Amino acid sequence: MAKYVVAGASSIEDIQCFLDVTRQAGMAILLVENEAMWQRIPARHRKWVICSDEIPCTKIPMIPLNEFWVTRAIQSGTTNISLHALRASRSKHYLSERLSQCGVHALPRCYIEDVCAPGPERYLARLDAGYSGYGIVRHVEAGRFDPQVIRRAVQDDASATMRAVLGEDDTRVVVEDWLEGEEYSADVFVNHGQVEVLRLFRKIIVWINGKPVCDSYVAVASDATLYAAIYDWCAALFSVRCISFGQFDFIVSAGQAVVVDFSCRIGGGLNAIKQFAGIPSYVGMALVGCMPYFAPFTVQKNLVARRGGRLTNIEWSVSGNCQIIGRKQIGDLLSGNISSSSARVAEICFIADDMKEAIAVASELENMVKIDVHE
Repeated sequence: MAKYVVAGASSIEDIQCFLDVTRQAGMAILLVENEAMWQRIPARHRKWVICSDEIPCTKIPMIPLNEFWVTRAIQSGTTNISLHALRASRSKHYLSERLSQCGVHALPRCYIEDVCAPGPERYLARLDAGYSGYGIVRHVEAGRFDPQVIRRAVQDDASATMRAVLGEDDTRVVVEDWLEGEEYSADVFVNHGQVEVLRLFRKIIVWINGKPVCDSYVAVASDATLYAAIYDWCAALFSVRCISFGQFDFIVSAGQAVVVDFSCRIGGGLNAIKQFAGIPSYVGMALVGCMPYFAPFTVQKNLVARRGGRLTNIEWSVSGNCQIIGRKQIGDLLSGNISSSSARVAEICFIADDMKEAIAVASELENMVKIDVHE
């Protein structure tokens, strides 16, 4: 009987379904969540989840589902995830360095103190260990490359919450050339050298108030070239002893897939499209070896307010072909970090005929919803 500690139970969309799927496959799973996130688990499901800020058992494989538990995996020296994957989850600089060492094409990156004057004209600077859009600055807003100005802008956006999750105060700033291209996101499950690509989504990114926001996710068909690149990345980061999820953000530029971010967990903020696709338990299916399926051009349109504050009104005029999944109610306080999935007011899912239609309909939906926020 296989046995795992699955840490980060609040990331599982339906815990009862997850347990049914894994039990039917003969798996014994120990679910755990930290005290802060445990409150987000539906009350009826909490009886199956250990509430603890520590890993309850270190003798069996531990699979983290969120950044808090990635930190715990690093601190505990989890043996089922390689040091390369753990380190790359906390350093974008190391991610690029490791891929280059393995002969895999990677985005060149420098720590800001190592950038030679006068610096690049078109650049992106970010927290080396950051996540969820925290601490990202580009040339459009920051202007001429000025290390002091950029470092201050990036580090000021490193919230106390993020630093607590990372378990460190290190806020090093890494700089890369601005990369044009189509953005993608993929989840993988690695099990003793076998890599399964669980999903491949095109990400439509918009910049709002100087922050990158994922406007939409669009499922795409399997692509042999992109899959080959993903397999190369996994070979560089994971060993044959690893059992772990992995999430990659990458850009296809001039026909070349280039990784921009990685973490040894599943991607977050995707429950709506999983529900719309009729997937019983995304995490459970991956653990037992069943592949979730997203029909090509299935879309999750994310609706966010343009600023943080108290939600005062929502008005919809959306067609019946779309499924609306509300995340916030009138009176809720919206996160000031509009890049984070926790800042979403709602998500709208639908299926398009092709990529052009997917992008066009997602854009039209923006004008069919009115969101009012009081600062």
